[in-house]
This record gives sequence, C-alpha cells and structure tokens, in this order.
Amino acid sequence: MNPGLTRAVPCFSTLPKLLPKTRHASLAKFSRSVSSPPASSLKPRIPLFLKSPTYSATLSDLHKWLDWANDLSSSRAENSNNELDADLLRRELNWLLEDAVENHHSQIGIQNKENLVNLRVDLEELYLLWKQRIEERRPFQYIVGCEHWRDLVLSVQEGVLIPRPETELIVDLAAEVISGSEELREGIWADLGTGSGAIAIGIARILGSGGRVFATDLSPVAVTVATYNAERIKLR
Repeated sequence: MNPGLTRAVPCFSTLPKLLPKTRHASLAKFSRSVSSPPASSLKPRIPLFLKSPTYSATLSDLHKWLDWANDLSSSRAENSNNELDADLLRRELNWLLEDAVENHHSQIGIQNKENLVNLRVDLEELYLLWKQRIEERRPFQYIVGCEHWRDLVLSVQEGVLIPRPETELIVDLAAEVISGSEELREGIWADLGTGSGAIAIGIARILGSGGRVFATDLSPVAVTVATYNAERIKLR
C-alpha cells in the first residue's frame, strides 16, 4: 500500500444523490438501468494475474531478471534515506513473480534452467515494470493492476485511487447499521466519488438481494474500473 495515496470518504445516503453531469454505475443489486461509458470509450486494464500466459522465457533468463531486480531494489533502498523499504520491496517482487508466472511455485522449482516457463507478460516488460516501481516509485498496485481489499481482489489503474485498509471500516460501520434496520437493508445507498467501487461493492454484498447501491464518479476511468470490478464479482 502506498502511504502517499489517500481517498476521500464517500457520502452515503438512503436516497441516490446523482449529479446531472455525473457518470454513474449502479451497483448491487446493481440496477439494470446502469449508465455506463459507451462501448467505444475506455476499457479497463486487466490485472496481471488474470492475463493469459501467452509469453515464455527460459528459467535461466527468469532467474537473471530476478537477480537484477533484487540487486536494483537493494541498492536503491540503501540510498533512499528510508524512503524505500527493502523488506517490502522483496515481498512485492515475490508477488509480482507470482502474478506474472503461470503455476509459479511448480515452475520456479524446476531444476533444468533451460526449461521454458509460461509468462503473462514478456520478460522485457517485467524489466520495465520493476524499473518503474523502483526508479519512478510507481505504486505496486498499479504495476500489477490490482489491490487486495477485504476478501476481494479489485482492479486498479492510474486515474483511480488505491483502496486503503481504513476504508474497510466504513463497510464495517455500514454492516452494523444495516443489521439493525430492515429499512436500511431494503433502501437505496449512494457512493459519491466511487473510484474503484470498493466501498460500494462492499456494501452491496452486505445488502444482498435487498437494497441497491448507486456508485457515481465524474471520472470515466473510475466508472470503467468500478463497473469492471462489479461485473467480476457478479454484482451487475
């Protein structure tokens, strides 16, 4: 999680407060009358772990990349005045490897270094992605295209703020009030400035087959990403 990224707390209401010029996605039970961007507009970025493993590299070349990435991480962390956490970077590197390599655990353990391993991106892009993480300080979640939030894996990309752990508390608070009120369970909720759709999706799952959540955002990127996340979780 990038500590520099924060998210404004959205407003919730028992009535949908939809601005006239606001693009909106209707979430969960997602209304069938959803207003989405036209088909010709933005498409969501597919998270790395969901991409097809259409590339390959020898295990030897993959280990060379891993050694290079570890060396780059260590050297930059040592000279970053504690701005880069070496332990965190090592964990992120392992997560990147898990997302990029098909059947990561079984393929990495192969003894024959000339064996081919299946990749979801080509090796050149792996070099580029890790350079962006270290040299440009690009948030890791944007590198892999997703964030683990509650028990979900949500798509994120530039133009959408990364859901923070603190936002889970909003869903917990909503769950408390919903559990004690049938009116709220059957009501209409609004998430203004939904971003990735995390909070709207979290509340929608609590409502189940009862009420509806309207998730709104002025950003077409956010609407695209929130809609994609809702469809993946089958709330649409």
